[in-house]
Amino acid sequence: MDNVFYDPIVAEVRKNREELLADFGGDMKKLDEHIEAKKVMRKAAGVRYETEAEREARFAWNRQQRAADERRAASL
Repeated sequence: MDNVFYDPIVAEVRKNREELLADFGGDMKKLDEHIEAKKVMRKAAGVRYETEAEREARFAWNRQQRAADERRAASL
């Protein structure tokens, strides 16, 4: 019996990735350029992307919250 775990979401992501890459003849550089162009268009339309500094600050805050939760649980 095969014990391979099947996740339909992962399967769909992989299928979509293969199809996207096929649209660009398997050329990863062309796909990257396409994605970057879409990002520029989305920014112009008002979409805001998280900066690396904001991401790091969010991770630090989450770490602090987990530590505080662990301290509270330990004091019970």
